Amino acid sequence: MMTEEQEVLRLPDPARPTLLNYLHSFIAIPLIYLYTIIMGSLSLTLSLYDPGGRRQHWCARVWCRLIARTAGARVRVYGAEHIRPNTSYVFLSTHQSYMDIPAMLGYLPAQLRIAAKKILFRIPFMGWHLWRAGHIPIDRSSTQNAVMSMQRAASYLKQGICAFVFPEGTRSRDGLLHRFKKGGFKLALQAQVPIIPITIIGTRRILPPDSIIFRPGPIDMYVDEPIETAGLTDDEIEALMLRVRAAMATHIRASQRD
Repeated sequence: MMTEEQEVLRLPDPARPTLLNYLHSFIAIPLIYLYTIIMGSLSLTLSLYDPGGRRQHWCARVWCRLIARTAGARVRVYGAEHIRPNTSYVFLSTHQSYMDIPAMLGYLPAQLRIAAKKILFRIPFMGWHLWRAGHIPIDRSSTQNAVMSMQRAASYLKQGICAFVFPEGTRSRDGLLHRFKKGGFKLALQAQVPIIPITIIGTRRILPPDSIIFRPGPIDMYVDEPIETAGLTDDEIEALMLRVRAAMATHIRASQRD
């Protein structure tokens, strides 16, 4: 049996862009900037009357769907029935492209908040939206600050508010599923909420890393059954990481056969 290090879990490479892809992107990119200005301004305005961020999540959802459709993405979600209404989760997702965020925020039926590096919250306009919409800053400047960030983040996850985290930490530039970091798992344990593995197939083909040229096509997002964390401790994190990786591997292997 292959170990985690021996098994190659790689998502398919994107095709070379065509002239039509360049023309499409020439039109799509200005439209996406326009959506960002309009929906971002609306979200900031609504934040004055929406301390919980639910209306702002609606803005983010509309913004993400507009981006997906303009990019030519056809998003299909499998397993959405595993997400129970008014229940908090930590979603742990593969991360192959900037298009992963429009897929998740636009099409998962949950009140999602991003757990992101604190430095992103200092960027004008985007950072304002992140703060006002209730997204979750993570300070990794020291172990003590990281622990305090997780404790604060855990307090966000109530009344159906969910967090999503990319356990690889950053986008995979080579298509491989890389080693997980523990932060998202610690957040789930701290909040004592279930983990749901998310595997996104197709975003790398539509918008590869280091490219701004869209290649229209399908995005398949697989929602696996929740993994309970109630009563677990940090000693079980390694086992949780293996379970989440195994769930993702199932869908990646299937894509390798296609």
